[in-house]
Amino acid sequence: MTMWLLSLLALLAATSVCGDVLHALLHVSMHRKGILSVPGQMHQAHHRFLDTTLAFHDERFWQNVAQHQFPEFLMRSLIAAGVGSVFGVDDAVIGTVVVIAAVDFVVAVANRGRDAFHRATRPGPPADGLFVDAAYHAHHHLHPDHFVSAHLQVVDRLLGRLLPLADRRVVITGGSAFCADLAAAVSAAGAVVVRVAADAVADADFSDADIVVLGHGADVRGRGAYEAVVAAALAAKVSGAPLDVWAVGSSAPWDAAAMAFSDRAIIRRLRRAPMLGARTTLGLMRRGARDV
Repeated sequence: MTMWLLSLLALLAATSVCGDVLHALLHVSMHRKGILSVPGQMHQAHHRFLDTTLAFHDERFWQNVAQHQFPEFLMRSLIAAGVGSVFGVDDAVIGTVVVIAAVDFVVAVANRGRDAFHRATRPGPPADGLFVDAAYHAHHHLHPDHFVSAHLQVVDRLLGRLLPLADRRVVITGGSAFCADLAAAVSAAGAVVVRVAADAVADADFSDADIVVLGHGADVRGRGAYEAVVAAALAAKVSGAPLDVWAVGSSAPWDAAAMAFSDRAIIRRLRRAPMLGARTTLGLMRRGARDV
């Protein structure tokens, strides 16, 4: 019984990861032209059903079923059968994985596309670790080319799909060489960068900021303290998506206060980042690092 269960879990994991690779390729296909775009356009039906504002479009429900949910069930079944056959997995284990995929499909259709991972509410920070949660998948709908993993974050971490930057407003405080390099790197990735000098932080406008890079000194107190700046940025935030905070350096008051923001902001501590450099730091964060 124990070996059977382990085989089932291993096949479920392998099927999920292989499906994530296919999912990533579908999003690559969306940006192609001609016949190469056809698979991506089919998958696009799912993102039209639950769009980048996390609004459901019920008039597209059956299109979502025909072009996304049913093909997804078929691919999960085929992947399970293929992987299971290659590794000599018992037919009963393969059948169980197919049944699980079928139940997921039926439940999703019965609930009109609204399951545990598809909700019309703004998400908090995505799960940090190996497993995917509802907030994580919601971020995929907010940023369709990122957060493609369905159950295990393996593919996203390998491909660096955990830090969307294109068209996001990044406010960077401080004037260090590292902050300048980071500003250049995120700008090259398509972000809109706003620099704030260290002596202007207390009066800065953080409205519409998607990412706030705190580089003016973790030991600053008063209105310029890291925790005060994050509170101000959260209060000024227009979008309901969580704020992404990159705090350069560390101090006892900031480390203690950071926990209070963990349900509304993605907190990243860049303690060693200036030594690693901007490009390495971004590479690590793209793969999910929150302590660099």
